Amino acid sequence: MKPSIRTLAVLPAAAFALMGASAFAQDPAHPDISGIWTLTAPIATAKTEDGKTPPLNAKGKAIYDKNLASAKKGNRSFDGVTECLPPGLPYVQLIAKPFQILQKPKQVYFLYQENRIPRWVYVDQPHPAKDDIDPTYMGDASAKWEGDTLVIDTVGLNDKNVVDRSGLPHSADIHVIERVSIKGEILEDKLTIDDPAFYTSSWTTVAHYKRMPGNFHIPEEVCSTHFTQSSTVGAKKTAAAAPAAKAEKTEKK
Repeated sequence: MKPSIRTLAVLPAAAFALMGASAFAQDPAHPDISGIWTLTAPIATAKTEDGKTPPLNAKGKAIYDKNLASAKKGNRSFDGVTECLPPGLPYVQLIAKPFQILQKPKQVYFLYQENRIPRWVYVDQPHPAKDDIDPTYMGDASAKWEGDTLVIDTVGLNDKNVVDRSGLPHSADIHVIERVSIKGEILEDKLTIDDPAFYTSSWTTVAHYKRMPGNFHIPEEVCSTHFTQSSTVGAKKTAAAAPAAKAEKTEKK
């Protein structure tokens, strides 16, 4: 499978910081959704618009029940975020950490505090051919404006994480359509999820975000298991060296 041309064109997040905000001048033809946003309230479990559990099929319910039981026992291995993996979509939109939107007429760039994850959305540009899309955590996002609403269509997502913190499952065939709009001072994201592998029908969940103050800057966040691993390795080395050291002292005596 060939990597998407879009994937090849993406630059590291640090490059955009060097470019500066002027490189992402406001799109004068549409509402300004740029800025730094954060959830108005935490979302641990994604619910449908009417507040119900998403329409899981038997296979999806079995996986979800297993994840809930594991979480209750303190085992969150089903959630890749706990191992520093990207949350993916739609999970990343449901995390209670700020993210920044940089808006241009043909591209909208999301930069999340969560492990400094970047996300490109291409406006008025169709998806590449299916065989040219290499599945990723963020997928391939093609958008269009419908009046004052930015409609984002995302495909090419992998199945290496879950829908939300509670452990709702999704497959590699998940298809996410977002309707992003400004409602007064609030940014609204309606996420419609279509995933026949685990759900009996498509369903929509809604997230609302408030704009952070103008003097707020997203702090640097680097997710790493390095220190835990290093501590473990160090402990093993110390334990392994102890018998040898004891033997050496005995010989000297």
